[in-house]
Amino acid sequence: MRTGLLTDVVGHRGAAAGAPENTLASLALAAEQGARMVEFDVKLTADGALILMHDETLERTTTGRGQVAETPLARIRELDAGAWRGPAWRHTPVPTLEEAVAILDERDLSANIEIKPCPGRDVETAEATVDLLRRAWPRHRPWPLLSSFSRASLAAARDRAPEIPRGLLLWGKPSDWSAAARSLGCLTVHCAQQHLTPEWAAEIGRLGYGLAAYTVNDPADAARLRGWGVDSIITDDPGALIAAGAGGRRRGFNGRRAL
Repeated sequence: MRTGLLTDVVGHRGAAAGAPENTLASLALAAEQGARMVEFDVKLTADGALILMHDETLERTTTGRGQVAETPLARIRELDAGAWRGPAWRHTPVPTLEEAVAILDERDLSANIEIKPCPGRDVETAEATVDLLRRAWPRHRPWPLLSSFSRASLAAARDRAPEIPRGLLLWGKPSDWSAAARSLGCLTVHCAQQHLTPEWAAEIGRLGYGLAAYTVNDPADAARLRGWGVDSIITDDPGALIAAGAGGRRRGFNGRRAL
């Protein structure tokens, strides 16, 4: 199976500036805006179902309350994940990962799936994710890229499904970042734009990793990061960055540094 890895512009949680994040509507909007790849978060419910959700709790993005890890899928299915964005988005459901996979195939989207475990569920969430992908991912499509801040999740994904590519998510610059990326078998490194420097970007490139920067919504910032050698811009507003020319200046990273 081919691996697409990174594209120039990646829609963050779909197209989070224009639609409720981590919903099928947001993924579809990113495709309509011209994105070829989307990023979204996956978590486990109380009964082991994989859903698209960033937070450990339900309050911010749904009409529910409490911990995701303590709420069964049937209850989460009753929640509204769009009302907080306005009347136009009422009755938007929280999707499962399997539903997201179906719309990715329908819209011809690549994916960066962030494994976002609730506390203590790092290994369990990673293993459930790769097991579902092995079962449900369309065989004619390149594997998605799995990323995580959790090194335990990335190690579990590596051990369970070494064929599915991995990326290391970083906030700051830990002293052992390169050793961690190497030991986890990562092909990409994903850095917060506010902590990335030209020198660090160059180092990441010299070591052969694809480089993604998040979350970049200003076209001027995107242009600056491109100049540093960033392969992929992760943004809430893919349509705006594509219209401003943020896409197409570099070719996305495909597992080989020489592009």
